[in-house]
Amino acid sequence: MLDPMRTMKAAAASFVLLCSAPAYADEVHDALEAYALYQSDVTALLDADINGRTVDAALARLARHDSDRVARGWIAYGALTAAQSPRFANAIEDRVREGRAPVLRTLRADVAFARQQQGGPAIQLILNAASADNARLEMAGARFDRFARSPDGMRRTAVANAELGGETRLSAEMLDRLRGAGRVQSTSASYGSASYWDDLSGREGRAPRSRGGREQTEYAAVTNHMLTLAAIIVADATRSERRRVNELLHEPLTQHCMAMERLQLRQCLSASVDVTERAYCLGRHGLAGPGACFSNVVR
Repeated sequence: MLDPMRTMKAAAASFVLLCSAPAYADEVHDALEAYALYQSDVTALLDADINGRTVDAALARLARHDSDRVARGWIAYGALTAAQSPRFANAIEDRVREGRAPVLRTLRADVAFARQQQGGPAIQLILNAASADNARLEMAGARFDRFARSPDGMRRTAVANAELGGETRLSAEMLDRLRGAGRVQSTSASYGSASYWDDLSGREGRAPRSRGGREQTEYAAVTNHMLTLAAIIVADATRSERRRVNELLHEPLTQHCMAMERLQLRQCLSASVDVTERAYCLGRHGLAGPGACFSNVVR
């Protein structure tokens, strides 16, 4: 049976992770900010008035994101989400108390070690986040796909420059909340929740429904990268383990998936002849495809 006092301590540690000064202002949060800006653009596309004038503006908005940076940010976000699990955090802290140096050596050498430290609840948090973020991109992609198949889209509306609205950069308040400072305690959303990105952007729209699921065995390497990085975060070792952090942020399966979707988007656009076809390319390879890259861990 779980010790209630230990559970309370772990919850308090998670609260400190979210609400204290930016003790982890390092590569993890630098990567997170790139992913947050990407999700902020997805938020803009969820609310944009889609017509022939905004399709190219939406493409330009997404084109400013490097696929590798988005993939690194997704790994960072998953790790910070996993680090919120009290059982996982307790287990890592216990091992650190037994011997900090041996634990860090093992985390450098064995990417599966963290999974063995009460990793089940942390994995479920990762799966929930993957499903939620995929649902957002699927919903945004579906909006452009519907436009491509609609009477308005079929009229091949003349294209002109248009503004999408929404934030084009992360505000100071958003940065504070991402790094766990400022008024972060005023939000009810935590890393990995279905409403996290909406809440961060101040969006009032309802978060899309996401499905639960079990871990996809073929993509356990992705989860292992997140769990190992989460363990380093819990151990307060992101600075001393900077090389390992960067190795973990570089996750080949996610980066390859994102790069392939970017390539397919370019190929699709190169063969398109009008705004209707560009809208289809955007919905399929600019939004829904990358969402699937995040949700590959779920089955």
